[in-house]
Parts: sequence; structure tokens; C-alpha cells
Amino acid sequence: MKVTGIIAEYNPFHKGHEYHLKETRSILQSDYIIVVMSGNYVQRGAPTIIDKYSRAEMALRCGADLVLELPACFSTASAEYFAFGGIAILDRLNVVNDLCFGTESLDRQIDQNDPQLLIQKFGEIADLLINEPEEYRSVLKQSMKKGLSHAAAASEAIGAVLGPEYVALMERSNNILGVEYMRAIKILESRITPVPVARMLSSHKDTQITQGFSSATAIRNAVFNKYDLNSLANTMPKDVYDILMDRYLVTFPIFRDDFSIILGEKLLSASDSSELAQYFGVSKDLANRFLNLRNEYRTFNQFRELSYTKNTNKATVGRALMHITLGIREADMSKLYNKQNLNAVKVLGFRESARPLLSEIKKKADIEMVTKLADYKPDPDQDGADMIEQTTRTDMLYRMVAMNKFDVEIPTPYEQEIIKI
Repeated sequence: MKVTGIIAEYNPFHKGHEYHLKETRSILQSDYIIVVMSGNYVQRGAPTIIDKYSRAEMALRCGADLVLELPACFSTASAEYFAFGGIAILDRLNVVNDLCFGTESLDRQIDQNDPQLLIQKFGEIADLLINEPEEYRSVLKQSMKKGLSHAAAASEAIGAVLGPEYVALMERSNNILGVEYMRAIKILESRITPVPVARMLSSHKDTQITQGFSSATAIRNAVFNKYDLNSLANTMPKDVYDILMDRYLVTFPIFRDDFSIILGEKLLSASDSSELAQYFGVSKDLANRFLNLRNEYRTFNQFRELSYTKNTNKATVGRALMHITLGIREADMSKLYNKQNLNAVKVLGFRESARPLLSEIKKKADIEMVTKLADYKPDPDQDGADMIEQTTRTDMLYRMVAMNKFDVEIPTPYEQEIIKI
């Protein structure tokens, strides 16, 4: 049985994702594809535009065989944690042979592009980040003293040790994830083989809808700005478009600003900056900044724009604010960033044809497959940190926001049935 893993957000699913699934099955001759997908919140520090069960259904209708949930503490974190969570889940299933991910540094039309050479370079960067030799640490420290963000300083340090071509690799978001996948595979001593494929769509930063391949950013912008949604029909598979249109203004779209009152209450009720600094990704400097600016707070997006600085970018600020909103704390994350504590994963959906895969996982996995929340019992040895319970609490917030926005009844996480196709 050949099983391939993919780690994704699908926010929302589009033709580029469909291409990735088809290319994965074609290149690797995969019998089954398992997708570890962000739940109701994503790495940009934002809620997903449409709920996780709708997105799981999209993935299953377009080539995935099994969709598992990446817990909120990982899905809302930086690339290092996002990658670790996804790889750890796939590794603990004990059935996954390969990880297939997109990269901007390959072109399927150019024969001389060498995926193995790219993996070698990603591996060299990953080793550098794991071992942090003296030269790397010295340049990193000096760069941060100059006022650079940690990411920019790390890029300078990588260039100083490995050369400018490695810096160029790290200028692309999918390549950064590729390096972090390699780092997680090495740290976990996983036997999963990483396989890069060419990213066949516009950049994440492209904001305009184009014919054929359009980025998820462009699609979200079109929805946010209330463009004619008929324009999205050519950017996604028909099944996906139908799901989107069926739920438009019923349970979707959801945006950051829909959480503004929740975040505002958290900021205003904080007694001092140390209370804010307990949340994951909120440094002391950022906590002080949030506290000093909170009287100017109006909305989530407005405050994110107000709070970022040259050495603390919007993504970092957005993630910090989302962790405050969702109650994801530094103390919890320090316990959860551990393979042994990843002992359960929520199943979002599967294809009926994948039952042999489910049987194989049941026999071999070191992780519990949770299909019904009501039956889930947290590990008493977890010392209060449980990813399933934490994610369920964040899902209740998402549900509350959606019900209030659209005046609709939505099943609780305990009532919601998994998707079967």
C-alpha cells in the first residue's frame, strides 16, 4: 500500500490544489492520499473563510482519501510549528511513505530542474536551523541588534553560512514550509520521504482573480470585497464552487473582523502586559504595545495594522492577536510541541473507498483517530494540555460567530458528523 501525505489549509480549495492532488497521485503512484488540513483557523492568524467540514468535503471530492485536522495550536502558528504538527501526525499514523508539497523553485516544463537537489538544499538549511553553529548564531544576533525581524535575521545568517542562493530559496513561502517539513522530519527521525512538486498557480501575494489558476489570497479578496462570485467559477473545480455557493451567506464567509468584539474584550480586560504575554507568540514588547494601544482599538484588522512594526510583521502580530482571541497560551504550547503529546487526531472525513487505509491505520498507528468527539477521553497524563479539547473550544467560538453573523443554527462540534463520500 503506497500512502502519501499532504499538509494544507485549502482556504478555500482551488484549481491549484486540485492539480497538486492529481500530480501527487500521478508522480508517486499513490494508492491513498491523506491530507492533514488546518481546522477553522489558519497560519495568517485568521479564521478560515469557510468552515473545516466544508473544506474537507471539497478536498475529498477532488482527490483526497482521508482528511485529518491539524489542531488549532499548530494551524495558527508560524511555519516551524505548523510543519511540526503536520509531520508528527503523519508520522504517528505509521502508514505514510511520502510527503508531497508544492514549491516555487521547480518548473515542470524545464527538465534541468532537479527535485533531489532542491531537497538536498532544504536539508542543509534544516540542519543549520537545528544545530545553530556559532557562525549562524553570531550573525543572527547581530542582525537582530540592527532591528531586523527574527525571520529576516535568520535569512541573513543562512546566507552568511551557506551562500546567497540559499537566501533566495527562503524568499518564497512554500520553500520556507519545505525547509520546515525537512526540519520536522529530521527532529522526529521520521521515515517519511519529502517530495517537492512545482507550484502551478500565481503567488500567494497575487490579489487579482485570473483565468484558471488563482491564489487563495485572490479568491478571499474577491469574497471580502463582494465581487460577483460568478467570477470564481473558473478558479476552482465545479464541486468546490457548488459547495461555496450553496453556503454563501448561510455559514460563509467568516473574516477576522467577525472576531473583533471577542478580541477587544480580551485586550480591555487585561490587568497588565504580563497577562497578555502569557499567550503564545506574544513577546513582552508586543504585549506592552498591545496594552499601550488598546484604547485605540476598533476592529481586529485595524488593530493588527496599528500594532505591527518594522521588526514585528503583520503575520506575527496577526498570529499573536489570534492566540489571544482563542486563548492559546505559551505554557500549553510548550507542552504540546512534543510528538508524544500528539496522541489523538480528529477525523474530518474520508472516502468510502479508503476503508482499507483506515483498517491499516487502525492496526499500525500510534495515534487515536477521533471520529466522534462525545466518545473522546483526554489522556489524564497530559497535564491539562489537550489539543482536541483546545481545538473544540476554538470551534465553539467559530460556531458562535457564524450563527450570530448569519442568524442560522449550526451543529456543535459534538453533534457534527464527519464527511463520508
